[in-house]
Amino acid sequence: MKTAAVFGVGRMGQAICYAMDKLGFKILGVDSYAPAESTLRQLVPDADFILVEGKTQHDFELSLGHILDNQDIDIVISSLPYHKTKRLGVFCVDSGIRYCDLGGRVDVSESINDYARQVAEKPVLTDLGLAPGWVNILAEEGYRQLHGQVEDVKMMVGGLPDYSESTKNPLRYAVTWSTDGLINEYIDDCLILRDGEIETVKGMDGLEQIEGNKFGKMEAFYTSGGASHSIHSMKDRGVRNCSYKTIRYKGHRDIVNFLMRDCQLDDKTMEKIFLQGCGKAENDEVFVVAEVSGGDKVWRRERVIKSDEQFSAMQKATAFSISSVAAIMAQGKLEGNKEQRRDYWVQYPAALSYADIPFEEFKENLKILGIET
Repeated sequence: MKTAAVFGVGRMGQAICYAMDKLGFKILGVDSYAPAESTLRQLVPDADFILVEGKTQHDFELSLGHILDNQDIDIVISSLPYHKTKRLGVFCVDSGIRYCDLGGRVDVSESINDYARQVAEKPVLTDLGLAPGWVNILAEEGYRQLHGQVEDVKMMVGGLPDYSESTKNPLRYAVTWSTDGLINEYIDDCLILRDGEIETVKGMDGLEQIEGNKFGKMEAFYTSGGASHSIHSMKDRGVRNCSYKTIRYKGHRDIVNFLMRDCQLDDKTMEKIFLQGCGKAENDEVFVVAEVSGGDKVWRRERVIKSDEQFSAMQKATAFSISSVAAIMAQGKLEGNKEQRRDYWVQYPAALSYADIPFEEFKENLKILGIET
Protein backbone atom coordinates (compact mmCIF):
# COMPACT_ATOMS: atom_id res chain seq x y z
CA MET A 1 0.00 0.00 0.00
CA LYS A 2 1.30 3.43 -0.92
CA THR A 3 1.64 6.17 1.70
CA ALA A 4 0.50 9.79 1.55
CA ALA A 5 1.90 12.25 4.09
CA VAL A 6 -0.47 15.16 4.70
CA PHE A 7 1.11 18.18 6.35
CA GLY A 8 -1.47 20.34 8.10
CA VAL A 9 -4.40 18.38 9.49
CA GLY A 10 -6.89 21.21 9.94
CA ARG A 11 -10.33 21.19 8.33
CA MET A 12 -8.93 20.95 4.80
CA GLY A 13 -6.16 18.53 5.73
CA GLN A 14 -8.66 16.22 7.44
CA ALA A 15 -10.74 16.06 4.26
CA ILE A 16 -7.57 15.32 2.26
CA CYS A 17 -6.68 12.47 4.62
CA TYR A 18 -10.19 11.07 4.27
CA ALA A 19 -10.04 11.28 0.46
CA MET A 20 -6.59 9.69 0.16
CA ASP A 21 -7.73 6.88 2.45
CA LYS A 22 -10.74 6.26 0.19
CA LEU A 23 -8.39 6.20 -2.79
CA GLY A 24 -6.42 3.37 -1.20
CA PHE A 25 -3.53 5.09 0.56
CA LYS A 26 -1.97 4.65 3.98
CA ILE A 27 -2.21 8.02 5.75
CA LEU A 28 0.43 9.86 7.74
CA GLY A 29 -0.89 13.11 9.23
CA VAL A 30 1.55 15.76 10.44
CA ASP A 31 0.55 18.76 12.55
CA SER A 32 1.75 20.96 15.42
CA TYR A 33 -1.70 20.87 17.07
CA ALA A 34 -2.06 17.80 19.28
CA PRO A 35 -5.91 17.57 19.24
CA ALA A 36 -5.75 17.17 15.44
CA GLU A 37 -4.81 13.53 16.02
CA SER A 38 -8.12 12.53 17.57
CA THR A 39 -10.11 14.33 14.86
CA LEU A 40 -8.05 12.61 12.18
CA ARG A 41 -8.62 9.17 13.70
CA GLN A 42 -12.37 9.70 13.69
CA LEU A 43 -12.16 9.96 9.91
CA VAL A 44 -9.30 7.51 9.29
CA PRO A 45 -9.00 5.15 12.29
CA ASP A 46 -5.76 3.48 11.14
CA ALA A 47 -3.95 6.72 10.20
CA ASP A 48 -0.53 7.44 11.66
CA PHE A 49 0.07 10.85 13.22
CA ILE A 50 3.23 12.81 14.01
CA LEU A 51 3.14 15.85 16.26
CA VAL A 52 5.61 18.60 15.35
CA GLU A 53 7.04 19.92 18.60
CA GLY A 54 7.58 23.67 18.87
CA LYS A 55 6.09 26.52 16.89
CA THR A 56 9.07 28.22 15.23
CA GLN A 57 10.26 27.87 11.65
CA HIS A 58 13.44 26.29 12.99
CA ASP A 59 11.44 23.66 14.86
CA PHE A 60 9.53 22.90 11.68
CA GLU A 61 12.69 22.52 9.61
CA LEU A 62 14.26 20.17 12.16
CA SER A 63 11.11 18.06 12.13
CA LEU A 64 11.10 17.67 8.33
CA GLY A 65 14.28 15.67 8.29
CA HIS A 66 13.12 13.43 11.13
CA ILE A 67 9.71 12.80 9.53
CA LEU A 68 10.54 12.38 5.87
CA ASP A 69 13.98 10.76 6.11
CA ASN A 70 12.58 7.96 8.25
CA GLN A 71 9.36 7.22 6.36
CA ASP A 72 8.56 5.39 3.13
CA ILE A 73 6.41 8.11 1.53
CA ASP A 74 5.05 8.12 -2.02
CA ILE A 75 3.55 11.63 -2.02
CA VAL A 76 3.59 14.66 0.27
CA ILE A 77 0.48 16.86 0.25
CA SER A 78 0.67 20.26 1.91
CA SER A 79 -2.30 22.13 3.32
CA LEU A 80 0.03 24.28 5.44
CA PRO A 81 0.01 28.09 5.53
CA TYR A 82 2.07 29.61 2.71
CA HIS A 83 4.92 30.70 5.03
CA LYS A 84 5.70 27.02 5.71
CA THR A 85 4.88 25.65 2.28
CA LYS A 86 8.08 26.78 0.57
CA ARG A 87 10.39 25.04 3.04
CA LEU A 88 8.40 21.82 2.77
CA GLY A 89 8.35 21.97 -1.03
CA VAL A 90 12.10 22.58 -1.27
CA PHE A 91 12.81 19.75 1.19
CA CYS A 92 10.74 17.33 -0.89
CA VAL A 93 12.55 18.38 -4.07
CA ASP A 94 15.94 17.85 -2.39
CA SER A 95 14.81 14.50 -0.97
CA GLY A 96 13.35 13.15 -4.22
CA ILE A 97 9.78 13.00 -2.88
CA ARG A 98 6.71 13.79 -5.00
CA TYR A 99 5.04 16.96 -3.74
CA CYS A 100 1.81 18.91 -4.24
CA ASP A 101 0.08 21.70 -2.36
CA LEU A 102 -2.99 23.94 -2.22
CA GLY A 103 -0.97 27.06 -3.00
CA GLY A 104 -1.85 30.32 -1.30
CA ARG A 105 0.69 32.76 -2.67
CA VAL A 106 1.83 33.18 -6.26
CA ASP A 107 5.43 34.06 -5.35
CA VAL A 108 5.81 31.00 -3.11
CA SER A 109 4.47 28.66 -5.79
CA GLU A 110 6.75 30.22 -8.41
CA SER A 111 9.75 29.77 -6.14
CA ILE A 112 8.99 26.07 -5.55
CA ASN A 113 8.39 25.45 -9.26
CA ASP A 114 11.55 27.29 -10.33
CA TYR A 115 13.61 25.21 -7.92
CA ALA A 116 11.95 22.00 -9.11
CA ARG A 117 12.78 22.80 -12.73
CA GLN A 118 16.45 23.06 -11.81
CA VAL A 119 17.02 20.03 -9.60
CA ALA A 120 13.89 17.88 -9.01
CA GLU A 121 14.06 14.14 -9.69
CA LYS A 122 10.40 13.61 -8.77
CA PRO A 123 7.48 15.76 -9.97
CA VAL A 124 6.03 18.78 -8.18
CA LEU A 125 2.60 20.32 -8.74
CA THR A 126 1.57 23.42 -6.83
CA ASP A 127 -1.74 25.30 -6.62
CA LEU A 128 -4.03 22.32 -6.54
CA GLY A 129 -7.42 22.60 -4.93
CA LEU A 130 -10.50 24.39 -6.20
CA ALA A 131 -9.31 27.70 -7.66
CA PRO A 132 -6.56 27.38 -8.51
CA GLY A 133 -6.88 23.68 -9.15
CA TRP A 134 -10.06 21.97 -10.25
CA VAL A 135 -11.32 24.82 -12.44
CA ASN A 136 -7.95 25.05 -14.24
CA ILE A 137 -7.93 21.29 -14.86
CA LEU A 138 -11.45 21.58 -16.26
CA ALA A 139 -10.36 24.43 -18.55
CA GLU A 140 -7.49 22.30 -19.85
CA GLU A 141 -9.93 19.55 -20.76
CA GLY A 142 -11.96 22.12 -22.71
CA TYR A 143 -8.79 23.19 -24.51
CA ARG A 144 -8.08 19.58 -25.47
CA GLN A 145 -11.63 18.99 -26.68
CA LEU A 146 -11.42 21.95 -29.08
CA HIS A 147 -8.15 20.58 -30.46
CA GLY A 148 -6.16 23.78 -30.15
CA GLN A 149 -8.65 26.05 -31.95
CA VAL A 150 -9.05 28.12 -28.81
CA GLU A 151 -9.44 31.87 -28.54
CA ASP A 152 -11.13 32.41 -25.18
CA VAL A 153 -10.93 30.64 -21.80
CA LYS A 154 -13.18 31.62 -18.90
CA MET A 155 -12.82 30.12 -15.42
CA MET A 156 -15.32 30.96 -12.65
CA VAL A 157 -15.84 29.58 -9.15
CA GLY A 158 -18.14 30.54 -6.29
CA GLY A 159 -18.12 29.28 -2.71
CA LEU A 160 -21.42 30.45 -1.22
CA PRO A 161 -24.06 29.75 1.39
CA ASP A 162 -26.90 27.79 -0.12
CA TYR A 163 -29.76 29.88 -1.46
CA SER A 164 -31.90 29.59 1.68
CA GLU A 165 -29.16 31.33 3.69
CA SER A 166 -28.29 33.93 1.07
CA THR A 167 -30.98 36.48 1.97
CA LYS A 168 -30.05 36.83 5.66
CA ASN A 169 -27.83 39.91 5.14
CA PRO A 170 -27.34 42.62 2.49
CA LEU A 171 -24.14 41.00 1.17
CA ARG A 172 -26.04 37.77 0.47
CA TYR A 173 -23.02 35.95 1.78
CA ALA A 174 -21.76 33.74 4.60
CA VAL A 175 -18.16 32.71 5.21
CA THR A 176 -17.21 29.32 3.71
CA TRP A 177 -13.43 29.51 4.13
CA SER A 178 -10.56 31.75 5.31
CA THR A 179 -11.51 35.42 5.72
CA ASP A 180 -7.86 36.39 5.20
CA GLY A 181 -7.84 34.69 1.82
CA LEU A 182 -11.22 36.16 0.96
CA ILE A 183 -10.14 39.74 1.66
CA ASN A 184 -6.83 39.31 -0.16
CA GLU A 185 -8.42 37.92 -3.30
CA TYR A 186 -10.87 40.82 -3.43
CA ILE A 187 -8.31 43.59 -3.02
CA ASP A 188 -5.18 42.20 -4.70
CA ASP A 189 -4.38 42.82 -8.35
CA CYS A 190 -5.23 40.08 -10.85
CA LEU A 191 -3.55 38.85 -14.01
CA ILE A 192 -5.68 38.33 -17.11
CA LEU A 193 -4.94 37.59 -20.74
CA ARG A 194 -6.66 40.09 -23.02
CA ASP A 195 -6.19 40.30 -26.80
CA GLY A 196 -3.06 38.18 -26.55
CA GLU A 197 -1.34 40.26 -23.88
CA ILE A 198 -1.08 39.71 -20.13
CA GLU A 199 -2.55 42.62 -18.18
CA THR A 200 -2.93 43.52 -14.52
CA VAL A 201 -6.40 44.53 -13.38
CA LYS A 202 -7.86 45.34 -9.98
CA GLY A 203 -9.71 42.79 -7.92
CA MET A 204 -13.51 43.23 -8.13
CA ASP A 205 -13.27 44.82 -11.60
CA GLY A 206 -14.77 43.11 -14.65
CA LEU A 207 -18.26 42.73 -13.16
CA GLU A 208 -20.64 40.74 -15.38
CA GLN A 209 -24.05 39.13 -15.00
CA ILE A 210 -24.13 35.39 -15.62
CA GLU A 211 -26.71 32.62 -15.65
CA GLY A 212 -25.91 28.94 -15.60
CA ASN A 213 -27.74 25.81 -16.58
CA LYS A 214 -27.25 24.45 -13.06
CA PHE A 215 -27.80 27.73 -11.18
CA GLY A 216 -29.78 30.92 -11.57
CA LYS A 217 -28.82 34.51 -12.24
CA MET A 218 -25.54 35.41 -10.55
CA GLU A 219 -22.68 37.87 -10.94
CA ALA A 220 -18.94 37.34 -11.45
CA PHE A 221 -15.88 39.57 -11.16
CA TYR A 222 -12.09 39.32 -11.19
CA THR A 223 -10.34 38.10 -8.05
CA SER A 224 -6.69 37.20 -7.59
CA GLY A 225 -4.98 33.84 -7.54
CA GLY A 226 -7.55 31.59 -9.18
CA ALA A 227 -5.99 31.64 -12.63
CA SER A 228 -2.56 30.57 -11.32
CA HIS A 229 -0.19 29.69 -14.19
CA SER A 230 -3.07 29.13 -16.64
CA ILE A 231 -2.69 32.71 -17.87
CA HIS A 232 0.89 32.19 -19.04
CA SER A 233 0.40 28.67 -20.37
CA MET A 234 -2.65 29.71 -22.40
CA LYS A 235 -0.78 32.71 -23.82
CA ASP A 236 2.12 30.46 -24.84
CA ARG A 237 -0.34 28.32 -26.83
CA GLY A 238 -1.89 31.26 -28.68
CA VAL A 239 -5.07 31.79 -26.66
CA ARG A 240 -6.25 35.40 -26.97
CA ASN A 241 -8.27 35.84 -23.76
CA CYS A 242 -8.14 34.02 -20.43
CA SER A 243 -9.43 35.05 -17.01
CA TYR A 244 -10.63 33.86 -13.64
CA LYS A 245 -13.64 35.32 -11.83
CA THR A 246 -15.44 34.69 -8.56
CA ILE A 247 -19.19 33.98 -8.60
CA ARG A 248 -21.50 35.67 -6.09
CA TYR A 249 -25.21 36.30 -5.63
CA LYS A 250 -26.27 39.50 -7.37
CA GLY A 251 -25.51 42.75 -5.55
CA HIS A 252 -22.62 41.43 -3.46
CA ARG A 253 -19.79 43.01 -5.40
CA ASP A 254 -21.08 46.59 -5.37
CA ILE A 255 -21.46 46.63 -1.58
CA VAL A 256 -18.05 45.06 -0.92
CA ASN A 257 -16.40 47.36 -3.45
CA PHE A 258 -17.99 50.37 -1.70
CA LEU A 259 -16.78 49.21 1.73
CA MET A 260 -13.27 48.15 0.76
CA ARG A 261 -12.33 50.67 -1.92
CA ASP A 262 -14.57 53.72 -1.53
CA CYS A 263 -14.69 53.67 2.29
CA GLN A 264 -11.20 52.16 2.57
CA LEU A 265 -12.14 50.01 5.55
CA ASP A 266 -9.17 48.10 6.94
CA ASP A 267 -8.83 44.32 6.94
CA LYS A 268 -9.87 43.91 10.58
CA THR A 269 -13.08 45.83 9.99
CA MET A 270 -13.85 43.82 6.86
CA GLU A 271 -13.18 40.60 8.76
CA LYS A 272 -15.67 41.70 11.40
CA ILE A 273 -18.25 42.48 8.73
CA PHE A 274 -17.84 39.04 7.14
CA LEU A 275 -17.68 37.01 10.36
CA GLN A 276 -20.13 38.91 12.57
CA GLY A 277 -22.34 40.55 10.00
CA CYS A 278 -22.58 37.62 7.59
CA GLY A 279 -21.58 34.72 9.82
CA LYS A 280 -20.36 31.29 8.80
CA ALA A 281 -22.37 29.23 6.35
CA GLU A 282 -24.30 26.38 7.93
CA ASN A 283 -24.77 24.76 4.53
CA ASP A 284 -22.70 25.79 1.54
CA GLU A 285 -22.39 25.02 -2.13
CA VAL A 286 -19.65 25.50 -4.69
CA PHE A 287 -20.15 26.45 -8.34
CA VAL A 288 -17.42 25.56 -10.85
CA VAL A 289 -17.64 26.86 -14.42
CA ALA A 290 -15.18 26.52 -17.30
CA GLU A 291 -15.96 27.81 -20.78
CA VAL A 292 -13.60 27.43 -23.72
CA SER A 293 -14.39 28.76 -27.17
CA GLY A 294 -12.85 29.23 -30.58
CA GLY A 295 -14.49 30.15 -33.87
CA ASP A 296 -18.05 28.81 -33.74
CA LYS A 297 -17.24 26.11 -31.17
CA VAL A 298 -18.05 26.46 -27.47
CA TRP A 299 -17.20 23.91 -24.75
CA ARG A 300 -18.74 24.65 -21.36
CA ARG A 301 -18.99 22.67 -18.15
CA GLU A 302 -20.76 23.55 -14.90
CA ARG A 303 -20.53 21.70 -11.63
CA VAL A 304 -22.38 22.27 -8.36
CA ILE A 305 -21.05 20.65 -5.17
CA LYS A 306 -23.17 20.70 -2.03
CA SER A 307 -22.28 20.17 1.62
CA ASP A 308 -23.31 17.07 3.51
CA GLU A 309 -23.25 15.93 7.13
CA GLN A 310 -19.55 15.08 6.97
CA PHE A 311 -17.92 17.84 4.91
CA SER A 312 -18.69 21.32 3.64
CA ALA A 313 -18.91 21.83 -0.11
CA MET A 314 -15.71 23.90 0.06
CA GLN A 315 -13.88 21.05 1.80
CA LYS A 316 -15.02 18.54 -0.79
CA ALA A 317 -14.35 20.73 -3.82
CA THR A 318 -10.86 21.63 -2.61
CA ALA A 319 -9.60 18.54 -0.77
CA PHE A 320 -11.04 15.98 -3.16
CA SER A 321 -9.50 17.78 -6.13
CA ILE A 322 -5.93 17.80 -4.80
CA SER A 323 -6.36 14.21 -3.61
CA SER A 324 -7.48 13.08 -7.06
CA VAL A 325 -4.30 14.49 -8.58
CA ALA A 326 -2.03 13.36 -5.73
CA ALA A 327 -3.23 9.77 -6.20
CA ILE A 328 -2.23 9.90 -9.88
CA MET A 329 1.17 11.43 -9.05
CA ALA A 330 1.88 8.85 -6.34
CA GLN A 331 1.48 6.03 -8.87
CA GLY A 332 4.41 7.47 -10.85
CA LYS A 333 2.20 8.08 -13.88
CA LEU A 334 3.36 11.67 -14.43
CA GLU A 335 7.05 10.82 -14.69
CA GLY A 336 9.33 9.88 -17.56
CA ASN A 337 7.81 9.51 -21.03
CA LYS A 338 4.74 11.63 -21.75
CA GLU A 339 4.06 11.24 -25.46
CA GLN A 340 5.88 9.97 -28.51
CA ARG A 341 6.77 12.14 -31.48
CA ARG A 342 8.28 10.87 -34.74
CA ASP A 343 11.68 9.86 -33.43
CA TYR A 344 11.72 10.88 -29.78
CA TRP A 345 9.68 10.98 -26.58
CA VAL A 346 8.43 14.14 -24.90
CA GLN A 347 9.16 13.93 -21.18
CA TYR A 348 6.97 15.04 -18.31
CA PRO A 349 8.43 18.18 -16.73
CA ALA A 350 9.66 18.22 -13.12
CA ALA A 351 7.30 21.11 -12.38
CA LEU A 352 3.98 19.80 -13.66
CA SER A 353 1.16 21.93 -15.03
CA TYR A 354 -2.61 21.46 -15.23
CA ALA A 355 -2.22 20.35 -18.84
CA ASP A 356 -0.25 17.29 -17.70
CA ILE A 357 -3.11 15.85 -15.64
CA PRO A 358 -4.97 12.96 -17.36
CA PHE A 359 -8.54 14.16 -17.11
CA GLU A 360 -10.27 10.79 -17.27
CA GLU A 361 -8.27 9.46 -14.32
CA PHE A 362 -8.83 12.69 -12.41
CA LYS A 363 -12.55 12.39 -13.07
CA GLU A 364 -12.63 8.73 -12.06
CA ASN A 365 -10.96 9.51 -8.72
CA LEU A 366 -13.53 12.22 -8.02
CA LYS A 367 -16.26 9.73 -8.82
CA ILE A 368 -14.83 7.32 -6.23
CA LEU A 369 -15.04 10.19 -3.74
CA GLY A 370 -18.69 10.79 -4.58
CA ILE A 371 -18.41 13.73 -6.99
CA GLU A 372 -19.64 13.43 -10.57
CA THR A 373 -17.74 15.63 -13.03
